[in-house]
Amino acid sequence: MIELHLYLRAPPRQTHALVAALQSLARVAGLERGCLEAHVFTESNDPRRLYYSEAWDAEENLRSMLRSERFTHLVELMELAAEPPSLAFWTISETRGLEFAWQARQSQKKDTFTLGSG
Repeated sequence: MIELHLYLRAPPRQTHALVAALQSLARVAGLERGCLEAHVFTESNDPRRLYYSEAWDAEENLRSMLRSERFTHLVELMELAAEPPSLAFWTISETRGLEFAWQARQSQKKDTFTLGSG
């Protein structure tokens, strides 16, 4: 899985318009092949700070999106930011479920027992 993460600060009095534009792009992203999810968030203590993310099932599908008109629109929105935006791509190589937490907790109990018994 690969995730796109965009952080930007909206110009004064343009926050609502920028959020609406990002939400529109997120809706379209959700319809694209390989897009697992897309979200738009604002920071609670500074609503001008926006966060946009997409999760993709494979690099091939993400690369296709990066060549699309929709990504061009995303770049155009980035250019409206009040400060230089931050765009990053995270590669997720492994996902673990609840069993990972359970194993870690069991390991902690064994380590605690060993340390306390000696």
